[in-house]
Amino acid sequence: MTKNFSSISILLSVFILFFSSPAHAQPVNLLENPYADDYTDYWRSSDGATIESCDGNPCFVVRYGSRFTQDIELYDDDAGKYALLTGLVSSERTNADGSITGLPYLYGYMMDEKNTQDISGRDIHLYLSVPSWNYNIPARPENEWLPIWRIYPVKNNIKKIRFFLDQAERLGVPHNGSAARFDDLGVYLFNSELQAQAFVDELYSTGDYLQ
Repeated sequence: MTKNFSSISILLSVFILFFSSPAHAQPVNLLENPYADDYTDYWRSSDGATIESCDGNPCFVVRYGSRFTQDIELYDDDAGKYALLTGLVSSERTNADGSITGLPYLYGYMMDEKNTQDISGRDIHLYLSVPSWNYNIPARPENEWLPIWRIYPVKNNIKKIRFFLDQAERLGVPHNGSAARFDDLGVYLFNSELQAQAFVDELYSTGDYLQ
């Protein structure tokens, strides 16, 4: 059997790049209370978003388009880095017609220092969306936990990431009270997109999140 030495070399380079740096061997999760262990501490909730038991562990739950929100402060030397937004999501509702209504997704803003509680678009530099639309693939069971993630570059003058736990709704397809659930959430910064991707690949490679 002929080995693909090019692929092996790339994987080895990723391993060395990611794990040789102590600063990134164990990247810091910038979110406070990412597992809901402290219930709603550090989060702002709206429209009835709650903490509930998911198989004996607390998790974030939104219904009827409610949401949780948390702000993460960034610094001047974070410019040029890459932000990884990730988490586990579960939907009580799936739609055979492909509608996204009821599905959980991670959302966010990259904002400058002028913006505090105001969410007007003039101070939002980038909208962040991490959808779970693959939840509607055929035969996907309801209430199955899935990992979702996306990587975004941090531009100059970004001082804050506003992170949302959201529930989708398609025009003409209303909410019906189904739950969108979230757990094991994370926002991490890396020096390169390659490092961010290597981390998330390792994070979900074993399937332990299904336990």
